[in-house]
Amino acid sequence: MTVDPLPNAQDERSGLEKFIDKLPGIKGYREKEMRRDADKQLRETLARRLEVRRSKLTALQNDLLESGGLQWTDDVERVVGRLQLFIDRVRTASYGYAPLFSLDKVDETDLDRLAVFDQDLYEQIQPLDEAIGKLEEAVQANAGVKEALKEVGDLVNGLNETFNRRSEVIQNIA
Repeated sequence: MTVDPLPNAQDERSGLEKFIDKLPGIKGYREKEMRRDADKQLRETLARRLEVRRSKLTALQNDLLESGGLQWTDDVERVVGRLQLFIDRVRTASYGYAPLFSLDKVDETDLDRLAVFDQDLYEQIQPLDEAIGKLEEAVQANAGVKEALKEVGDLVNGLNETFNRRSEVIQNIA
């Protein structure tokens, strides 16, 4: 479900900001800034949610160590590292910035495509949650850890690969 965050951002403006928006050339720029800010907030929320999943994987790694699953700890560490890489990329991604008088204009359509892309990433957390749940069950049962860990790793890899296409969205390639 995609939601346009712009109306909420517009409603939160002060009287002075609304007055400034009436100046020629400013309104469109300010709307772009609100779109960028809303997308940045969405990505920050996504990063925080992913941090919870990373912590859970780290806890599962400790559970594996305690239950004698030493052979899986390096594999879990690699998945945790790839998830951390994804989190860092989401948190630090560019958000379609172009200064007010830039020659390379980023229009609202581009920003909307980025917001939809980032919203879709946000919605891909559910399969990751399910896979982490299966891994947790496998660790507790001390059976099927390899398969469950592979599923989590594949999903994290898929998230990173999807994120690789984010720059194509802003360039209207995708």
